[in-house]
Amino acid sequence: MTKPHLILAALCLAGAAGMSVRAQDAGAAPDAAKEPGSVAAQAQAPETPPAKAENPGSLAVATAEGGVLGKIKAAGAITLGYREAAAPFSYAADQNAAGFAVDLCGLVADKVKEKLALPELKVVWRATTDADRAALASKRDIDIDCAATPDKATLDDAAEFSAPVYASELRFVVPSKLRPEAEGFRRRRADFKTPAAIDDLKGKTVVLLQGSPGLPYVLGQSVERYLGISVAYAKTPAEAFKLVETGAAAAYLDDDAVLIGLKAGAKSPDAFLLLGTGKPGADYALVLPKDEPLKDLADAAIRDAVKSGEYEKLYAKWFENPIPPKNVTLAYPMTERLRQFVKDPAAATE
Repeated sequence: MTKPHLILAALCLAGAAGMSVRAQDAGAAPDAAKEPGSVAAQAQAPETPPAKAENPGSLAVATAEGGVLGKIKAAGAITLGYREAAAPFSYAADQNAAGFAVDLCGLVADKVKEKLALPELKVVWRATTDADRAALASKRDIDIDCAATPDKATLDDAAEFSAPVYASELRFVVPSKLRPEAEGFRRRRADFKTPAAIDDLKGKTVVLLQGSPGLPYVLGQSVERYLGISVAYAKTPAEAFKLVETGAAAAYLDDDAVLIGLKAGAKSPDAFLLLGTGKPGADYALVLPKDEPLKDLADAAIRDAVKSGEYEKLYAKWFENPIPPKNVTLAYPMTERLRQFVKDPAAATE
């Protein structure tokens, strides 16, 4: 892998080192109760995607039947996209589509099934990527992309976002040895938080992605606290995390939605710790074809899950308990921002 280009800068402020820079982009507990025959219970990922001619998500069929819901009703099937490696939101585990966003998608599919008065609704799973999710939704090759996509991501005019499904916070991922005094606390709670967390990075290197909204925070804190932090840039989250793994950087700042998955996929997840900043990150949502009736159902399903407490049950399942396939426990309780989201989604995501 080509080493990411490092840019180190130092400024002086009142005789102390400051900094300069710029950087972004962003990926088992008992199951929540599911009614027999519900779509939410069908998270099976096919080994190969269906042939395009047979795909119930084609634009021609949707147009003939009167939108996405008409196409779904005619086919008796809904096509859902999933990521192959974006735990805990959306990933493949034991040949199944799995994850927090996948389960939320199942609730949306159940709402569609109920609206269309279908006795059964087949689920066709199709692997998607950050690069093709919007195009597949626009062409209606998928009916919903069941992954957490930042709602600032670019979509074309034929795709849109659902209501938010996750409200992130900006966090640092650091080696656990950076905070040895937090070790006992970390075993109970993964997001050890202190207003002075950034002080631990004095004189060290922080890696950011190009265009990162976290840059002003790092720059401002470094200057205000005379920390002399240096900044490195990476092109992808994987490259940024690798810098922390190898010791080339002391920390990587990004949305917790991104960092949680990287930490979970590390060889030794316990070797890393997430430190809070108290700063909001992006809101994350499902990606849909632009179709008002479908969006209304998706938003209603998400809203109902939050109001009924199902959202919190699913969160505990995927973020606080062992998850497949290796039974890794993320031990990541809800952040303050996410608790506010559950309490008042509209206010938390304004």
